[in-house]
Amino acid sequence: MFRWTVHLEGGPRRVNHAAVAVGHRVYSFGGYCSGEDYETLRQIDVHIFNAVSLRWTKLPPVRPAIRGQVPVVPYMRYGHSTVLIDDTVFLWGGRNDTEGACNVLYAFDVNTHKWSTPRVSGTVPGARDGHSACVLGKTMYIFGGYEQLADCFSNDIHKLDTSTMTWTLICTKGNPARWRDFHSATMLGSHMYVFGGRADRFGPFHSNNEIYCNRIRVFDTRTEAWLDCPPTPVLPEGRRSHSAFGYNGELYIFGGYNARLNRHFHDLWKFNPVSFTWKKIEPKGKGPCPRRRQCCCIVGDKIVLFGGTSPSPEEGLGDEFDLIDHSDLHILDFNTSNMSFEELLELQSQLGTKTHQQLGAGNSTKKQGSRPPVQNTCVADKHRPLEMSAKARVPFLRQVVPISKKVARDPRFDNLSGEYNPEVFDKTYQFLNDIRAKEKELVKKQLKKHRSGEEHEKLQQLLQRMEQQEMAQQERKRQQELHLALKQERRAQAQQGHRPYFLKKSEQRQLALAEKFKELKRSKKLDSFLSRKRRRNAGKDRRHLPLNKD
Repeated sequence: MFRWTVHLEGGPRRVNHAAVAVGHRVYSFGGYCSGEDYETLRQIDVHIFNAVSLRWTKLPPVRPAIRGQVPVVPYMRYGHSTVLIDDTVFLWGGRNDTEGACNVLYAFDVNTHKWSTPRVSGTVPGARDGHSACVLGKTMYIFGGYEQLADCFSNDIHKLDTSTMTWTLICTKGNPARWRDFHSATMLGSHMYVFGGRADRFGPFHSNNEIYCNRIRVFDTRTEAWLDCPPTPVLPEGRRSHSAFGYNGELYIFGGYNARLNRHFHDLWKFNPVSFTWKKIEPKGKGPCPRRRQCCCIVGDKIVLFGGTSPSPEEGLGDEFDLIDHSDLHILDFNTSNMSFEELLELQSQLGTKTHQQLGAGNSTKKQGSRPPVQNTCVADKHRPLEMSAKARVPFLRQVVPISKKVARDPRFDNLSGEYNPEVFDKTYQFLNDIRAKEKELVKKQLKKHRSGEEHEKLQQLLQRMEQQEMAQQERKRQQELHLALKQERRAQAQQGHRPYFLKKSEQRQLALAEKFKELKRSKKLDSFLSRKRRRNAGKDRRHLPLNKD
């Protein structure tokens, strides 16, 4: 029985990033966030989540050892991969809007937090993004992705022997898997299990005839051959940009996106490699919303899931409102020690008594150095009467009335702390606007003093964030004023004897679109907005043409 136990907000807002778990810490590398500047090259950011204290920290940028020398740090990117071998995180691939895709191998030491570029030899894979990476021993396997130079999907498998730092292109046997990107590859034993991803119906080149694979493909690393897989009766929907992880010899997948169905997922599926069957899992608790391009890491008996992007509830308001990026974190607990008795009985009925006992024996840990139990050498008489033990004395102070367990309350997620009223909040903290204006003027003065360098970049990002917050506050205030004007108009009509009339959500959206049209026309951005909208609608229409359907 699985349960979503933790839900935290306020972490790094990242999409299409990569992460690894090191002990009780999760290291997150790169990714992107809508609205940020990715035209300017900057160092990749590294965020660390402590699964014990449930807190995020960000590593400071790397300073050059010699003034004027560029430090060895990968640039900010997305669609890359990271794996952990011993105490080193190997980062490979990914792309940036300025530099494009990359095929340079970077190594990050988790003890010293220093970057390096190991010297490699052999057949280096072409630059790509959307590939997968998994580890067997000291060897990293790279599969698929979208190659930048060839401008096509890939189904090659490359391996990197980290003991000799040698790349090798594997000449696979058997029927290979389809060309694809944004899939998942998970190592269970000596087999690599590939699921999902985006492919093209007619070959490796992208022609807007996308298909989404939903069948498992298995690659044997010992024989370097693709295995023929039997059909499975139940299959999850094909998807891309999902998460996959292995736990107790089984494969799990979560979330993802299917453009043909125009649907984001938040379901959890389990694949058994022995019986070659899928099963949908329904964890207890409130889980994440439907999303794609998130990260999953295993920390003990817990799965840490964070980041990703989802469709915005305000659809139809333009391109920038279609998706919303997440900064939340969820933890899925596989441990059965915190279950209730009812949930344990339900788990036992699902798994069977023998499997449930083996699971309980696996969760219990033996104390190191404990003495073995002393065997009783006396042979009991089988004909003796049954003896009921009465050695346990009844306590003098017995619990007659049951005492309810005290539950710790977190005011951040408890409705007992009151509901959030934006009008009352703005009136109470209106004095903060003057403080923000003074801080903004101070940042502008500091920006004039520092014309270049790292301090100039930090001040520029701070000023950009202040301006974005100010614009968001003005937009929120404008929406409140519009809502108040509509409310006053309805009250005036009710006083004149008219029946009260409330706008539907569709009518409210039409008013919002009309206001947006006026604002775009006033700012002379209407033509560029409509051209982007037409291109997006044309792309959607091409996907729904009869020739593109199965």
